[in-house]
Amino acid sequence: MLSNHKLLNRRLCRAVLLALVLPFTAANADVVIHGTRIVYPSNAREITVKVTNEGTSPALVQAWIDEGDPKITPDESKSPFVITPPITRIEPGKGQSLRVSALPGVNALSKTQETLFWLNVLDIPPKPTKKDADNGSDNFLQLAIRSRLKFFYRPAGLKGDSFSAPKQLQWTAQDSTLTIKNPTPYHVTITSIVQKSRGEVTDKVEVLTDGMMLIPFSEQKINVKNPNIKGMTFTTINDYGGRVQQVAE
Repeated sequence: MLSNHKLLNRRLCRAVLLALVLPFTAANADVVIHGTRIVYPSNAREITVKVTNEGTSPALVQAWIDEGDPKITPDESKSPFVITPPITRIEPGKGQSLRVSALPGVNALSKTQETLFWLNVLDIPPKPTKKDADNGSDNFLQLAIRSRLKFFYRPAGLKGDSFSAPKQLQWTAQDSTLTIKNPTPYHVTITSIVQKSRGEVTDKVEVLTDGMMLIPFSEQKINVKNPNIKGMTFTTINDYGGRVQQVAE
């Protein structure tokens, strides 16, 4: 007979694999993460991530950090961070603080720019009870819902700061191409770009609707019909998840 520990690990493995093969959906998870992105300063001993169970049933939660591949399971991840506790049960209406600590591997990360990782929080629903089975079919479909947030490792002493980084973006337009260059050591996430139509004062056109992220010291090009930087605005997301509108210059 399998021990409770082995049964739990087997259940978690099945849930993780299910979450990895299913596409991300708009399903509502009972477990809510406080924040939309995580920043780990290199001089921090550890940071905490607060999660809350807003559902009516206990939740089993597993958390891990990966290097960018959404199909990586917790045991396959090679990120230099550890989360304590990695697996926890959260009662309805209660919260849990996840402690994130850096491993010696962070010493190999860049000291001149941010490094991007991803925080995964897997919400595994409780197993249906006998009472649930008596009220319906014996067949149940349990979906584990995974939330995935950007996790930035930020070295100390970087030039400038993340809040002023969007203002440092460099914009150029040529023919039907809009080029955006990020000369800073920070990641800049742009959710939308709006430009004024040529010859019109009030008419505006959405240039970017799906969002994009500029990694440090990089540039991206967007195909735009008649790009017009004059009067162009864009919206970015800051460290606190707030949306800030900027003027392209």
